Amino acid sequence: MNKPYIVCLKFGTWRNELWFSAPDDEETAEKWEGAVRMLPEVSSNCANSNDFMSAAVEHFEERGFTRIRR
Repeated sequence: MNKPYIVCLKFGTWRNELWFSAPDDEETAEKWEGAVRMLPEVSSNCANSNDFMSAAVEHFEERGFTRIRR
């Protein structure tokens, strides 16, 4: 069974909440926490909030999280 995983992105004054779906198990929860901890590294290569949002979506999808568009 899948569950939603939610992250609040921040880049300068811009903020956005992204939702993803993935299995509800301990291994996936640990992957999620690791991916969230890596977000500062992801944002360091971005010029603006649009770049960061695209990079963050790709970052989570590469780790097995499917974006839920709300």
